[in-house]
Formats: sequence, structure tokens, C-alpha cells
Amino acid sequence: MNLPHERLPRVRTNPRWQGTTCLLCGREYGPGDRVFVCGDCGVDGILDVRLDLEAVRRDLPADDPFGVHPAGGMWRFAPLLPVAPEAAHHCWTLGGTPAVEAGRLAAHLGLAGLVIKDDTGLPSASLKDRAAALAIAHAVGLGIDHLACASTGNAAASLAVLAARAGLAATIFVPRTAPRAKLAQLLLHGARVIPVDGTYDQAFDLSIREIDRNRWYSRNCAHNPLLVEGKKTAALELAAALTDDFQGGDERLPDAVFVPVGDGCIVSSVGKAFGELKALGLIGRMPRIYGVQAAGAAPLAEGWRMAGPGAAEFLSRQVLAAIPRLVPRTLADSISVGIPRNRLKAWRNVARSGGGFLAVSDEAILEAIGLLAEKAGIFAEPSGAAGLAGVVAAREKGLISATDRVAVMVTGHGLKDPEAALGRVRIPDPVPPLE
Repeated sequence: MNLPHERLPRVRTNPRWQGTTCLLCGREYGPGDRVFVCGDCGVDGILDVRLDLEAVRRDLPADDPFGVHPAGGMWRFAPLLPVAPEAAHHCWTLGGTPAVEAGRLAAHLGLAGLVIKDDTGLPSASLKDRAAALAIAHAVGLGIDHLACASTGNAAASLAVLAARAGLAATIFVPRTAPRAKLAQLLLHGARVIPVDGTYDQAFDLSIREIDRNRWYSRNCAHNPLLVEGKKTAALELAAALTDDFQGGDERLPDAVFVPVGDGCIVSSVGKAFGELKALGLIGRMPRIYGVQAAGAAPLAEGWRMAGPGAAEFLSRQVLAAIPRLVPRTLADSISVGIPRNRLKAWRNVARSGGGFLAVSDEAILEAIGLLAEKAGIFAEPSGAAGLAGVVAAREKGLISATDRVAVMVTGHGLKDPEAALGRVRIPDPVPPLE
């Protein structure tokens, strides 16, 4: 393996990681099987990571379940991750972002409480750094020095930034609509950028072909099942913050969590995180998980609506048949997805929680950007603000009430797409200077 800049710490496999399972046919693979999707079901055969949770439960100290880890940051949750580095390094030591109690915003929305998990302070200003950190650790453990993905911007930026820190090669396929500011970030960090004259979904298909041809490491979260595990750490941190590291009870846990949805990876990770914590006995109840899509790119929300009251009971093939494929049209580029590649995992985790999917207009998303900034001091890009737009919609629909405590995942910083914010403000005319 060629590491041109420095030698990275070793990475070890979690002995409690049992492998992956196809969510479509149930076929199981071991930790040593280097597969991204099911060999029988193809690209629709999304795999899910299996952990021996009973063994994890026996391993965890009762007085401090997730203490300090040598790699720092999100790796404190190494018992629930498939791999972990042995030591800290700035290519993968990240996490620990704030859970902000937004009292003024809660009062404005008529809620008992509102907590914002603010991931805008991560190295590339996006929650997706968590997946990239795990991808780099796993690639290093496998001896692979070239990673690739398709992205509308944030996954690409996370890979470019952290690969530059690690001294690894990165190739990124982007749709023609990717914002120029995000492309500049990729190129400045030394990534090879391949613009595709088409949609994100077409860029994704091309990236998968090239990853297979060149035997690169896939940083496509909807393709590589391990990366959802990295994103899971945001929800694990949120739960830890609201329960005094699982020592203080469930009173401050949210009743509902709202998550922006494109491919469906982040919402899958949030549902899985809370589900594992409940299985471990560290929390006593699950919040309802709501996936929020832009109305112009809402195949999961549309499928859920059309499925009606029985949506939560759909079997895997019914889920795939229920979700339409469409050409996305939204200003929220990071969730501008017409074919959610992780749709099966997203649907399952949302259904198990008792939540659902919502679609919100671009106008509602822009209004949410303003609300977050004015009443919570958090500047989000359109996709990052979609979760709050979902809270407003859910309040209007009666899905949440005035007695509910709600959490919102803010997944990307507003400076990633400043043009969207400029459309919501009027720049004042200059005044004359002092003579």
C-alpha cells in the first residue's frame, strides 16, 4: 500500500462484527467477504452490518459504556462499529459535535423542547465526514490506497478533505449540477474530479462501474454498508448527550427525530443507532424517526404516502415496488436524488420506529434556513435545513404535538451553498461615510 505522506496507525476489526446480511433475500456474508451488495440480488441487494449485540452488551462497563477511545472522537463508539483505528490521526479523529438546546426556536414552533444535532463544525462542514472517516479506516485496514464515490457535493467534500489528510488518492464523480463552490473544495484538496453530463443517479452508476473495474474502495454510502455505521455515530452522540452518557434516564430523549433524506443513508443510521441502544438496554424507548425529502426529489415520501396506513408492514420487495423513480428537481443539491440507493434500509428503519417520510417544498426549506440562523444561530445549507422544514410540516399535520420534545439533524453548513441564503435576504444599500 502506498502512503506517500505518512504512515497511518493500524486499524483493527471489531471481533463482535459478524458480517453483513442482504435485506432483500437474507443471504449472509462474513466480515472477510469483500462485497458491497448481494451477489444474488445485485444492486438492489443492499447489505446491513450485523453485530453480536448480546456480546457487546456483556463487554460494556455499566458505569461508563462508551469511554475514551485511543483514536478519539466518534471512535468512542467502537464497540458498535465494524472497524476502529488503534490511535488518533486527523484523517479520522472527528465527532463530538454539539447537541444544541434551541429554546427560542422551540417556543416559536410551539414545542416542549427542540434539540439540534449540529454537524456543521466537522472538517468538511458536513455529517458525511463520519462516513468518510470510517471508509478511510477500513480502506487502510484492507491495504487499499484509492477511494472513490459519486456525490452532489458533501460526500465528495468529506472524501477529498480526509483523503488529503491521510495521503490517499480520491476520485469523485459529480453531476453537472453540483455547486461550483463544492467543486472548488474537491479540486483544492487534490481529488480527481470527473464531471458527468447527467444526474446524480447517472454519476452514481458510472462510479460503481469504475470502482469495480479499478478495485478502488467504494465510499458510496448507499453501496458500501459499512459507511452507514460511521454516520450512526451522530445519533449515538445525540443520545449520549441527552442521557448523561446513558446514566441519567430517558426523560430528555426526543420523542421524534427529523432527518434530511437523499439516498437514505443518514436516516437509516439514525434509526439503527437508537435501535441498537435500546437492544443494549442503554435507553428504554425509541424516538419516532421522520425522513424529510425535498418535494422535487421525494420518491420515499411519495411511496410512503401511496402505501397508506400499511406502509410500515411492507416486505422488502413491496418496498422496492412502492418507491417511484423520478428526475429530481430541487435547490437542495445534497438530497437531490431520484433513485434512493439505500431506500430499503431507510424504509425499514423508519417503519420500525413508528415514524414516516415527509416532503417539503424548496420554499419551506429556505424558510427553515432563516429560522435556524435567526433563532438558533446555526447556518445550514438547504439540505441541512430540510429536517427543520419537516418539523414545521409535521406540526401542521399533527404528527407532533406541543408536548413533544423533538431533535433535528443539521447535516451541512450554509457556506457550502451561500447562493441559496442570498435569495432570502436583501443586501442593504450603502450609507455615506463620515466626511
